[in-house]
Amino acid sequence: MLIIKQKKLIYFILFLALFANPVYSQDNEFRGWSQIQYSIDINKKWSLDLSQHFRLKEDFNIVDSYITESEITYSPVKKLKLSGQLRYYYRNDNSGGVQGFENMYRYRLGIEKRFNTAPLNFELRLAYQNRVSLDRENRFKKRIRIRPLAEIKIKEWKNRPKLFYEYFNEIDGSDQKAHRYGISLKKELNKNQSFIIRYFFQKYDEKIIPDFTNNIISIKYSFN
Repeated sequence: MLIIKQKKLIYFILFLALFANPVYSQDNEFRGWSQIQYSIDINKKWSLDLSQHFRLKEDFNIVDSYITESEITYSPVKKLKLSGQLRYYYRNDNSGGVQGFENMYRYRLGIEKRFNTAPLNFELRLAYQNRVSLDRENRFKKRIRIRPLAEIKIKEWKNRPKLFYEYFNEIDGSDQKAHRYGISLKKELNKNQSFIIRYFFQKYDEKIIPDFTNNIISIKYSFN
């Protein structure tokens, strides 16, 4: 019975992705994100995550980027996390006057608070990030990110689905704003391994170019 419920939720995630595309077909595309993550619990308060990402764009037809990431997390008290993240991008820029793969890095600082309630658990994450080009001058993107998340409690189901919304506000750069709406499901494979599938719809509010949207399907394998 539990396996059937999980399969239904995965099908529902894929249905949302397929349904959203024709509605916004003029300025919309599918993207695919994949990630492998290795987690290290240093002690009860400190942890370290190392991960490699591969991303596709333009309806899964073109490589978007290769990303290498490290993130350290500190929990000073229960249900509160402070994090610092560093990424290296090898990103494919195939639009505009200057095209080709570009070397970039990004750092992000965040704080996350968890609230346990019934029938939902809530998380709130606030973060600041800055992405900078290593190849081009004056090319950067500074953002504030706000993400509330709700975890749905289902009786006798430890792999609970999560609904989330995230707001991106570019505070220095091209003044881009974005809204991300998503659902995710985490499957515990065993004590030290897990698999996450996510779908989210992302809408970009642009100041310089026309607005556009993305449908993103993401898979993540994590072990420690």
